[in-house]
Amino acid sequence: MNKSALQDIQQALNAIRSEIERVDDETKWAALELMLGTSRSVVALAKKMAKPETKTVTRTVAVPKTKIVTQQPQQQTVPKDTERTDFTPIRPQPPLPNQQNDRNKR
Repeated sequence: MNKSALQDIQQALNAIRSEIERVDDETKWAALELMLGTSRSVVALAKKMAKPETKTVTRTVAVPKTKIVTQQPQQQTVPKDTERTDFTPIRPQPPLPNQQNDRNKR
């Protein structure tokens, strides 16, 4: 930090203070508005200097197109011979050997 620059700024502010004390209220308001405008510009410049430089990279991304497939209704073929030809009774299958042991324990 440059001390001589800060001392020069302090001397200028002291000179402004002494001049403001001698004038009327309207002039004080005008001087205050000038100092606020100067402060804003100094703050904006300091932010700009402190901000790291950033680079913007633009990339194009290919978006795959989706293909819409509509399902066609399928015709169900009904066999003509739907009658049952075998009339023997259906018997249940006996349980497997390892399942028979479990049944006895229950």
